[in-house]
Amino acid sequence: MQAPKRYFRYIVGHYLKNFLILLVGLSLAVVFIDFLQQSQRLHGGINRKILYAFYTWEYMLALIYPLVILMAMAWTQISFIYRNVFVSLFSFGYGRRQLLLPFLASGIGIYLLFTFLQTTPFAYGQDRAREILHADRYKEKLTDLFFKYDKAFVYARELDPLRKQLKEGMIFEMEGQRVIRTVRFDIASYRGGHWVAPRAGIRTKHFDRQGKPDGFEDRSVTELVVLEGYRPKVFRKIYQGGTFSLGDSIAALRLLERQGLSSDKVKSILYNKVVMPLFALALMVIFFYRTPPYHRFVRKEQLWVGLLGSAMLIWALLYALFRLGMNGVIDPDLGQTLPVLFLLVYAMVLDRRERRRESPEPLLRGNAGRFG
Repeated sequence: MQAPKRYFRYIVGHYLKNFLILLVGLSLAVVFIDFLQQSQRLHGGINRKILYAFYTWEYMLALIYPLVILMAMAWTQISFIYRNVFVSLFSFGYGRRQLLLPFLASGIGIYLLFTFLQTTPFAYGQDRAREILHADRYKEKLTDLFFKYDKAFVYARELDPLRKQLKEGMIFEMEGQRVIRTVRFDIASYRGGHWVAPRAGIRTKHFDRQGKPDGFEDRSVTELVVLEGYRPKVFRKIYQGGTFSLGDSIAALRLLERQGLSSDKVKSILYNKVVMPLFALALMVIFFYRTPPYHRFVRKEQLWVGLLGSAMLIWALLYALFRLGMNGVIDPDLGQTLPVLFLLVYAMVLDRRERRRESPEPLLRGNAGRFG
């Protein structure tokens, strides 16, 4: 396997250095301001305050990294323009598409890294910070749960996520508008992807030909599977709110769609983690091709304002669409995906245009024969 070309390593090294400086600096600055604002509400020892700052920093990293991808791109690109780095590389025969590749490869690598982190406990930084800040609102146990399960409705007096137990539950199985069977259990534990009640009582109702109640039958069973697909963490997030990791969001999405319930909130979270950051990769291509590579054609101040202003405007717009999708104001399938798709298509159009411009023009056959 050949070693990467020097120009590739040179551009990637400068870009990643600028990215790390901006990411760490901006995230820590925001965390410091937030910590000063919330310091009076943080009770407990120094360990609790350090944990709050750390979890807030995790959340800020995930929030601003797409914007920092573009800020580092602008910083590196402007620096190269004013130091005539691009001119030097052009003189060695490199085209603009070749010089874009290190920036784009770095951005894709950063995107994949943070997407992977969203499958880990890193995704719950915001929720953990809120739990520390509002300890009285986030109790370990949830009480008086009532939800839909297939063609039945379920009530449970208490959910203990730590022990993964449902206590004093009752399932009402429906047929049309009638309750045809009830299942009562004192406790059910989460094992192997479903909830199992060691002992449960089942009451089946009988109806005559006119549909009127005609007695019932009681029986007891052991090791009864009462719920499938309801993870304890998904239970808690649906009832208390908050974000999801990628794995939990996919599980919650499947569960809600299977139950015929609204999944707009979960879709918005999923799109915000996976789809929305792609706008940064599209804007990298757009900014690179739309910015003149020569010093005499640009002014540093105008370039900074144009690049960063448009990047922050689009980032803020997409975040606003995410919040609207979370609240059900817009359809997340369209509102959060179409703007990013438009940017990606426009970036592809610019890249195709640049590819055609850099490709050598074939000689006409008539001229070839004349010079032959």
